[in-house]
Amino acid sequence: MIEQGSIAPNDAVVVPILDTVVVSITDTLFIPHETGVVNFILIRHAEKSSDCSDPVLTEEGKARAEKLAIMFSKIELDRVYSTNYNRTRQTVQPTADSHELPITSYGGYDQSEVIEDVLENLNEGTLLIVGHSNSTPGFLNILTGSTDYPAIQEEEFDNLFLVSSRSIGDSDVVHLKY
Repeated sequence: MIEQGSIAPNDAVVVPILDTVVVSITDTLFIPHETGVVNFILIRHAEKSSDCSDPVLTEEGKARAEKLAIMFSKIELDRVYSTNYNRTRQTVQPTADSHELPITSYGGYDQSEVIEDVLENLNEGTLLIVGHSNSTPGFLNILTGSTDYPAIQEEEFDNLFLVSSRSIGDSDVVHLKY
């Protein structure tokens, strides 16, 4: 792991697979476009207000959603996906608005369908998928052809996964904490 403070604000960092990097919420991310590679940005929704069936974001969650839009401001996004719940839609709305993209809804259990559709119809590019503590690892496991990614802990809202995928099972993952 890279030690805190050892990277200047404008440095480019190449991260080996399976490392976790902590980034500042004010950092902007850059993902290069590579021929034949689809880049998936996978995040869980931000902090929610309660455990009811369809809670909204807390003030902290709303602030995280706005900061995500800043982090993603320099990334050329092709698509944005969210489940049809307040917490996921509110998390991705500032980013979708800043990129002038519609939010495509998917069912929480439709990870395979979303991935297959994307890989069949998008030869390259970058998309953002906002999910839940169980669906985000589901996307990771399908893309990597593994079972390496367990459910995200209930109190964790700071995981961000960058997945470069050539096909299902042929994907590189970088795990960021923000």
